[in-house]
Amino acid sequence: MTGIGESPIGKTPDMDSINLYANACLEAVDDAGLEKADIDGLVTGYSLVDPKLMHSTVVADYLGLNLTYNESLRLGGATPFVGVCHAANAVRQGQCENVVVAFGDNRRTGFSKGDDGVSSLATEVGHPEFENPFGPLVPSMYALIAQKHMATYGTTAEELATVAVACREHASMRGAGQHTEPIDVDDVLSSGLISSPLHKLECALISDCAGAVVVSSADAAEETRAPVELTGYGEGHGSEYIHRRDDLLETPAAASGTTAFEMADRTPDDVDVAQLYDCFTITPLLLLEDLGFCEKGESGSFVRERGITIDGELPVNTHGGELSYAGAGVFHILEAARQIRGDAAETQVDADLALAHGVGGVLSTNATLLMEAW
Repeated sequence: MTGIGESPIGKTPDMDSINLYANACLEAVDDAGLEKADIDGLVTGYSLVDPKLMHSTVVADYLGLNLTYNESLRLGGATPFVGVCHAANAVRQGQCENVVVAFGDNRRTGFSKGDDGVSSLATEVGHPEFENPFGPLVPSMYALIAQKHMATYGTTAEELATVAVACREHASMRGAGQHTEPIDVDDVLSSGLISSPLHKLECALISDCAGAVVVSSADAAEETRAPVELTGYGEGHGSEYIHRRDDLLETPAAASGTTAFEMADRTPDDVDVAQLYDCFTITPLLLLEDLGFCEKGESGSFVRERGITIDGELPVNTHGGELSYAGAGVFHILEAARQIRGDAAETQVDADLALAHGVGGVLSTNATLLMEAW
């Protein structure tokens, strides 16, 4: 991984989705010390605001790229993580030398209240016959999972809230992101219920934003500014529909993590910093368990006693995550790379091995990335 870049975040009314993608891509190419002519691969996500049949081709046209590898993916929040996996495979197979992987959208200003797009987004996940007619939205599906975790393992509302507080602490220290004002557990629990037991401050932000990373071959990386080695990666895929799950508390992160750790010849004990997808506060708790950082049911006590801030046992989401920095998981990948580079400013930790993990849908698609110094 040779370059990282991000667009402006928050509200960007003068930038549409393609503008955001292009901005992040060019930043990543520049960060790598490459030129546009060096880019021969592109993997993009999608836009809910402005859908394109051939999204990556549209972005390539906008940027003026000549490609030998071109792919669009639509796997929810896991999209850029799976995109890195695909880019790495393409490079290893000799299809290309430098691949830009990008993800973003202008969902904050692109949609308005009452817009049909908002309704479409709310029902984007869920079976159209057996789930959606009964009213569940994405927050309520995650809330159902949180309720089961609480009922099964005794996880408390305060432990869930601790995740949001830790993310905000990191964003506040960094002084970057959509929300940087410090909060405490009481602030989270008094922020208003969205779907019990999840409160407003336990739900991901809605943002205009895009992020991008360049994945390069070893030979091409020799010419770049600050490469980071992608030593392991893996994917795990389950059902999109929660009514088909055998166990709501089991996620495909167990499979993606195992693949990544085996590829890197590492274990969870070797990880120094973890950027865990945090669409809701229950998500990092499940990931801590299924990625092997603690036993099943112990993630609540893990965040409370062992700590996930930069002075804790396992620093998590050192940029602020989706709960405080911006509502897109692609920034978890960028932050993992920054930690390995030593560019994470006020939230830098002593990191030899960084993990970034993404989730799409309601825990449906998972992808794990492991990064070490070049």
